Amino acid sequence: MELSPVVSALLSAFETQNTQSKEGHHLNVSKTISILARIYEKARNAVEFRAEHLVRRAAIERILKRRILLGGAVNDIAENLVVELLWARYIDSALIDNGKIVEIDAIIKRYLLLKHDFFHSAGKNSGIAWETIMGLLSSEIEDALVSGRQREALNNFVYQAMRAKVHIPDGDERYVNMQTYISVERAFAQSDDALIMYELMKMIQPSWFGLPADKAAVEFPVLLQNVRLVKTSLHDPVGEALTRYIRHQTPPYLLLRDFLLEHGDTATSMIGNKEQFAATLTEIANKRYKEIGAKVRRAVVRSIIYIFLTKMVFAFALEAPFDLFITKRIEYLALGINAIFPPILLFLVAGFQSVPGTDNTKRLIARIQKVIYDFDSLKNESDIFTPKLSIRRPLLTGVFSLFYLATYLLVFGFIAWGLNKLHFNIASQAIFVFFVTLVSFFAYRIRVSAKEYEMTNREGFFGPLVDFFFLPILRVGHWLSGEIAKINIFIFLFDFILEAPLKVIFEVAEEWIRFIRTKKEEIV
Repeated sequence: MELSPVVSALLSAFETQNTQSKEGHHLNVSKTISILARIYEKARNAVEFRAEHLVRRAAIERILKRRILLGGAVNDIAENLVVELLWARYIDSALIDNGKIVEIDAIIKRYLLLKHDFFHSAGKNSGIAWETIMGLLSSEIEDALVSGRQREALNNFVYQAMRAKVHIPDGDERYVNMQTYISVERAFAQSDDALIMYELMKMIQPSWFGLPADKAAVEFPVLLQNVRLVKTSLHDPVGEALTRYIRHQTPPYLLLRDFLLEHGDTATSMIGNKEQFAATLTEIANKRYKEIGAKVRRAVVRSIIYIFLTKMVFAFALEAPFDLFITKRIEYLALGINAIFPPILLFLVAGFQSVPGTDNTKRLIARIQKVIYDFDSLKNESDIFTPKLSIRRPLLTGVFSLFYLATYLLVFGFIAWGLNKLHFNIASQAIFVFFVTLVSFFAYRIRVSAKEYEMTNREGFFGPLVDFFFLPILRVGHWLSGEIAKINIFIFLFDFILEAPLKVIFEVAEEWIRFIRTKKEEIV
């Protein structure tokens, strides 16, 4: 059976074993320190809502920021970074030898030289924040530590499947290519901006990566120019609509990804047998359906921890002083409702999810078979993406906009009326709206993620009406999630108050344990 070269390239990426060096001296860390470090990392990650596959890169960036800020010997940063990652079990010690540490050290020095030349004086960096460069640095280090070859192969495969169906008038080929790739990264891989920038920069300026620090200076101006180009592309207005379009088409590709991750070494032979291929896909799909409940419960718990750990201080810093100094009395009913109602709402909205049926599985398999066995025909499909023209009927659009604005007034007016009936003061009302909108937004995100394998949109008769009146709450929650995240006091406490001294204690304890182990071996 002859497959498309694009499909064959994807299969070969999973059939070829990734060979990483296991020779030489390996770093070993204390199990005791490792347990303590993992507990700390779990607590730290709880105050920042982030997808699990992005946590390691974020940890690398956080550790590097602290190490660079505190100064010290540049030559020690790489080894200390690797040790901290080993403590938290972000990487496997079997894959880290002296050569890998030397490679990480060269990467760090290349970026520190860029920092010295362009980020020590205002104006030289062309408005690019060092934070953006740190995202690029941490992504390159993660790729060096844990190969992202299979991930890249999947993203490139989905990109190839989508690219021919994306038509953006007045956009040149490079522009359309970049916007399509960004949307695939966001919709399919669920990457953050730092990781997307890294993947694009590898394609735009491959000469930068792997370059020795002493030869990197000639690349600096071009690098900053390309970073600015990617940064602008990441915020292009067409990206949001294109990401939604691609997200609607990802379910079969997600199931195909799961198949390759489980059976990558025998994928070609299994695909050669259509009946076996379909049976295996059905088995994997049913397994994913059963995992939906556990996934939702895990997400609900994480959301509750994140919302209430990071926002409770902010909220009650407003309500308690208001009760004590303005109203001169504490409204226990308001306090109780504000504390209990939001988690109950989150559980009710996100906690009950129906499992897709056999019809959905058949649709998934049929689509995957078309993608695998007839890939070249995808470009002839009619469901293409074209940006919608804005304001085709100005008068009608204006009426709809006014009506939409009226729903905000109606929804929040009704909430305020109900809270007044319960004798909520203005501060308690603000906190109630704050938590309800934020919780509703997180509940909506959980429901959407739980439907990632659904091919059909199961919407009830009253669904559009409910959505219309629920949308103002989601919009406000989405805005609050982004804005309040910028003033997360717990991130400040962890990163600048707790982490630095705690990691120093871990380092001293690690050296002490190593010293005792050495003395014990001398006796033997």
